[in-house]
Amino acid sequence: MSVLSLKDCADANILKDIKERRKIPYNKKLIKEYCIDYMENYFTSMFDYKNFPASLPKEFAEEYFIYEGSCAIKKIPAIYNTGMYAGETVFLSAQPSNDPDVYGQGSKVIVTSANGYNEIIDYSECAFAWNNSAHTSLRGFINIAADAITNAFLALRSGVRYSKTHPIFKASDDKEIAALNKFWQDICDDQDSLAITSENVLEKAFAGQMEIPAASHVINLSDPTNSDKLQYLIDVCDNYIRIFMSFYGQCIQGNAKRAQQTVDEVNGHTSASFILPNDMLAHRQAWVKDAISKGLLPEDAEIDFSAAFKVEEIKYQKEADIDGNGEIEDADINIEETAANNKEGGDDDGKEVNTD
Repeated sequence: MSVLSLKDCADANILKDIKERRKIPYNKKLIKEYCIDYMENYFTSMFDYKNFPASLPKEFAEEYFIYEGSCAIKKIPAIYNTGMYAGETVFLSAQPSNDPDVYGQGSKVIVTSANGYNEIIDYSECAFAWNNSAHTSLRGFINIAADAITNAFLALRSGVRYSKTHPIFKASDDKEIAALNKFWQDICDDQDSLAITSENVLEKAFAGQMEIPAASHVINLSDPTNSDKLQYLIDVCDNYIRIFMSFYGQCIQGNAKRAQQTVDEVNGHTSASFILPNDMLAHRQAWVKDAISKGLLPEDAEIDFSAAFKVEEIKYQKEADIDGNGEIEDADINIEETAANNKEGGDDDGKEVNTD
């Protein structure tokens, strides 16, 4: 008798899961799962890990940072690290542990791998880092963002459905139902079924509420004229995405300048958008220095923003007059020029700007 291997069982479960998902209707749960996957991929692609060993793929480090708020680099016992990464440093789940200090931080750190390794060690035995200065994960933010975007997508989907012409045919018996279905399939050349109701049920349901001509064989419960309102729901979806992405480096809100906004206000959106990404980058760069000093990473290892975020960072640095050393440069402020820019940006009433 043949015995299924663990891999065979896993493959079978994956195929079963795919088949089951195909049967699930397009609902809120599936939309939210997709939105969560999208947001997770967004954060995973924020940073580039340069010159890291093959045993340290960045997606696993970012997974720990995103969902646990911290991560560690360490070599682990050979029994837990076999195969292609044998003997190499790896990323580990890590949280402070043991006796807390005056700030409540554990004096040691507990490190865990996905295959069962678990140990409480000194901080000196690994390179440990937090995701940000608040020592928090991004789980809450991702969940809030996914929920809001999901509800917007569902509202848009409902609007599209309600705006479609959807006829409901009246039929008096099974023979008429079969004839109507055949007629519909011949026209559409597919296996879609019609929405059909009994004439008697229809008369009872709408008695006193709706007049239906006796000669009519079709009613319509939708309103195609509502399609012109879908643009507002599309704007809602778009605005939700803009808001959440603007929290973390992609200042889509600042792409368009409204008449009431000054240039400085638009540029300020970009600066605000980089508060959190810069904080996250600083913790990762300090983490790399610590790992290099402990011999866990090569000397040329570094972490920086990925290309898409680097472009936005350059815009932010130019707008904020930040030099190559990260310092804010002193700049002579031309009061007349600033007043002219503000007036051009949004002084709709035509009043002079007081520069005294």
